[in-house]
Amino acid sequence: MLPLEYTAFCLLHRERYLRYTRERVQDAWVSQKLVEAALGNLATIWPAVISSSRPAAVAWRLLDALISSALRGRRNGVAHPVDAVHQVLPPAQADVVILRCRLRLSEAQAAELMGVEQPAVASQLRMAQRALPGRLTAAPAAVGAQPPGGRTRR
Repeated sequence: MLPLEYTAFCLLHRERYLRYTRERVQDAWVSQKLVEAALGNLATIWPAVISSSRPAAVAWRLLDALISSALRGRRNGVAHPVDAVHQVLPPAQADVVILRCRLRLSEAQAAELMGVEQPAVASQLRMAQRALPGRLTAAPAAVGAQPPGGRTRR
């Protein structure tokens, strides 16, 4: 029987992990298998994960490692579309671009999913926007509430 905390963690994160993984691998079936594998692997180390200071960060690194491995394996096979931002930006910046700009998660939601502090998400997005200005890194117009000061960021 799986611990209640593990089950709750999976229920909380599975759908967003799946959406993120689809953006990275561009294949719904492979995405499903990768998320299942990540959560299955997480179950095997759950006592260590839940006792860590940031369980979501451990899970995020595990998911990223599986995605990266799958994408490396693809390069040797049939050509598939590849996630453009991960080709040109450092991994953390590219992840934030996908979560904030494509999946339209709030800073808080992205930070929770990645297991990092909210200011780290904001900082990574700003760095990505400086490195790669344009549509790929355009911040969502309005996700959730307006930022402090009542103005929408552009």
